[in-house]
Amino acid sequence: MVLFVLESIAVIATYQIVFPIECHATGIAGLCRGLRGAFISAICVSAAFVVLMCARTRSWHRFLELMRVPNQKTFWGKVHLLGIVIIFLPVLIIPPGEVNEKFLYVSILLAGGGAIAALGFLFWVLRPLSWWNWLGTARFQPLVILLSAALIPSLAHLIEPLWAVELVSTGTFKGVAFLLSAVDPEVFIDPGRAWIGLPGFVVAVASQCSGIEGFALISGFMVIYAVLFRETLRQSVFWLILWPIALLASWVFNILRITVLILLGRYVSPELAVNGFHSFAGWLLFIVLALGVLNLAQAMPTLRRVNYALPDKEKLSANPIAALIVPFIAFMISGVIVHAFWEHPALGYPFQAAVLLGVLAWMRSALIPQIRLSLDPFSIAIGLAVGGGWVWLSEPSQGDDLVLGALSGSAFLAWAMVRALGTTFLVPVVEEAFFRGYVLARLDTGSTVAKVIAVFVSTALFAALHGRLVLAGIAGLFFAAAMLRRGRLGDAVVAHIVANASVAAVAWYTEQWSLI
Repeated sequence: MVLFVLESIAVIATYQIVFPIECHATGIAGLCRGLRGAFISAICVSAAFVVLMCARTRSWHRFLELMRVPNQKTFWGKVHLLGIVIIFLPVLIIPPGEVNEKFLYVSILLAGGGAIAALGFLFWVLRPLSWWNWLGTARFQPLVILLSAALIPSLAHLIEPLWAVELVSTGTFKGVAFLLSAVDPEVFIDPGRAWIGLPGFVVAVASQCSGIEGFALISGFMVIYAVLFRETLRQSVFWLILWPIALLASWVFNILRITVLILLGRYVSPELAVNGFHSFAGWLLFIVLALGVLNLAQAMPTLRRVNYALPDKEKLSANPIAALIVPFIAFMISGVIVHAFWEHPALGYPFQAAVLLGVLAWMRSALIPQIRLSLDPFSIAIGLAVGGGWVWLSEPSQGDDLVLGALSGSAFLAWAMVRALGTTFLVPVVEEAFFRGYVLARLDTGSTVAKVIAVFVSTALFAALHGRLVLAGIAGLFFAAAMLRRGRLGDAVVAHIVANASVAAVAWYTEQWSLI
């Protein structure tokens, strides 16, 4: 599940921000939206799986037992990796400006890679007979639940005509106009043509971008919840009270979403705002809202016919595996947010550093014992070598430097300190915990072949994250060597800290902030 979340974030960031695909510009919008819908269905299925496992703890324990059965994991893991490589292949072979023009070829790679990755992932987790065993034990209820979740985006498509209902669209626009008027009294609104905005930025909100999908997501997940907890749930209270409140929350949330995007378009970046209407961000946020509603339902005793509580679970912050993964998830999500809401992402780094500091502080009790830092001379030497090589071989770029030059003296000093400290101390811990502490250690089963595969996969992922495949790939190999030498994650962290500190020092001295 964690791997799917990380891969989903990478796919969204790649094809929504770095190499953006606009369905209306592809010439085959139906195919584009179909692929988009399939991806959203996969996200809904994942969210439903979480709800299912929380509701059916026996099924979850049985699932974990079957996961421990040997099942040719290496082979299916390779199949999954192949699918992921195919998904990102367009980035390597098609120029960014031609992604929409050549979308037919891109769609073949995305659909084929997605199918291969999904197949590999399923059988990497459980072998086919184990899936059949698990589903049969639960009377195939999980299959029905997950298929229902996959149909939620189709339900959202079916209710899109609701946007044409005057009460819905006019009410939404009036709510947005009220909020916008607090910033600028000259609000333009034409509900008949679905136009709304401020002087200099007006948008036509089509049904597929309206946020009406929030109603479908809320309703779909509440149906799933009602089925799973039918034995303990007071259905009348659930549907007559909580459901209308949840729909109202979704409507208010959508008003806030449209308001924020219009303000972004007017005062920050029109491109970011338009991309926000077309992006997966709305779906992801509405899914989070739906899960929040279900969590609220779980905490309300008035919804229970009998006393019921989920069994006590280990706190996430005390889970040693979560401590290696959760900070990296926060790192990726905060990166997506920075690229979405800052016209110049470099200026959003203090926000990202604050997120990382908060998550690391939260997970410290489980993370610190796994790192065990020590001033190992070999790790320090590796760090100096990597840092020197990075500075020597990096090509100079003035993009970020020109943006930073526009900051005032005190603002720039504050930014530079946060950037240097975050790059030196926060990023190495987060990246090494995930790439070496989790990915490499998980794939390394002890044999020479497994060790080589573990180093290759963790290094390839590390290089892909940094965008400089050769330089970052070499750095990843060095950091892996630092860890494998004594089997200590802390040695890789020390090497990474020394490397980043070296680069940060040079960046500060030469004022070439693009180095970090």
